[in-house]
Amino acid sequence: MNFKAYVCGLCGREFLPDRIRYRCESCYGPLLIEYDPVSSAEKVTAKKLETRRPGVWKYRDILPIHSSTEPVSLGEGGTPLWETKTLASSIGLSAVFVKDEGRNPTGTFKDRGATIGVTIAVEAGFKAAGTVSHGNMGTSMAAYITKAGLKGYIIAPENISSERLLYLSVYSPKVIQVVGGYDEMYDEAIKLGEQLRVFFVNSDNPFRIEGYKTMAFEIVEDLGWEVPDWVVAPASSGGLASGLGKGFQEFKKCGLISRMPRMAIVQPTGAQPIVRAFKEGRKTVEPMKQPSTSIVHSLGNPNPPSGARVLNLIRETDGWAVAVTDGETTTAQRDLAKLEGIFAEPAAAISIAGLRKLVKLGKIHKDEKAVAIASGFGFRDPGDIGKVVDKALIVDISELAAVIAREVKER
Repeated sequence: MNFKAYVCGLCGREFLPDRIRYRCESCYGPLLIEYDPVSSAEKVTAKKLETRRPGVWKYRDILPIHSSTEPVSLGEGGTPLWETKTLASSIGLSAVFVKDEGRNPTGTFKDRGATIGVTIAVEAGFKAAGTVSHGNMGTSMAAYITKAGLKGYIIAPENISSERLLYLSVYSPKVIQVVGGYDEMYDEAIKLGEQLRVFFVNSDNPFRIEGYKTMAFEIVEDLGWEVPDWVVAPASSGGLASGLGKGFQEFKKCGLISRMPRMAIVQPTGAQPIVRAFKEGRKTVEPMKQPSTSIVHSLGNPNPPSGARVLNLIRETDGWAVAVTDGETTTAQRDLAKLEGIFAEPAAAISIAGLRKLVKLGKIHKDEKAVAIASGFGFRDPGDIGKVVDKALIVDISELAAVIAREVKER
């Protein structure tokens, strides 16, 4: 492993990089990877980065992998940042950009975390790896574990949908459905991993966060080394927001940017522990005992392990947290597809729904530049498909010319 130390994202305690660590030994907070700032600034310059191919591994000078280690890669990262002018106009903003993470190999931003996590597993000599997942991270880890030739274990909730279970099961790792709470599975997997030497790359694993931070790097580069006023992202366990924040912070330490964007997170109204804690002014996130069902299945973690870390990040950047309904998410999903040609899953479209609400609340102003994270592809999880698609016309071949002529005239 190639970094200076582990640092707790809550209490700040440092730990040596002498072994794989998952959580802080003092407060059980999420651990982050820390590099030598002087060395990083020397290695990471705009001139050097401009000569490299797009993708996660473009940034390996500030990734925790030895230079001699061959990455376990499927071509992740380097996803497009679309300027969505029609959508921006409908929302009431002058500039909205959508980071289209559905273009990753398995259709989700989780591939960024999987490539780093599985590469670390190989480098550290693990023979097996896995994750706890509602679906997307499980699919991503399954693909990368298969690529690496490791044994794999994907721990999924008992009530996972048949479609998501199918995506998990096409790869070589063993899928194990468990009766119990998601947070219980998270803690149990860490214990089992340490006992049985299985590297579990769970939601806010410090190496998984290293992959997510590269999204922030790409946003800055694609905007011509400018920082957006706002970055809006979905939140469940907190890993995505934590990674984005870390990425902007590291580019700032390297002298590549001068400020942080304001960070906003979005959750579904049925599962909003971080939003609730933010609105109540608390420093910690209280678990939701019985979160209601939502079409945004993957954002349903009732006890986010990086919740407090995300709260700190929001407040440090003068950001915001907002919850949206399933109806608002479906409308955003439909608008993104109909207006911009981007079909996002509900957990991705929720960023657009949150952005629209933040504008209505007066938190984001018309002249500000916002980036919304579309975290996954819609064909993986279409959501409430009956409310997203238009009904097809069925006509006889003899009527085809007349129907098309009428449609052309009406449009």
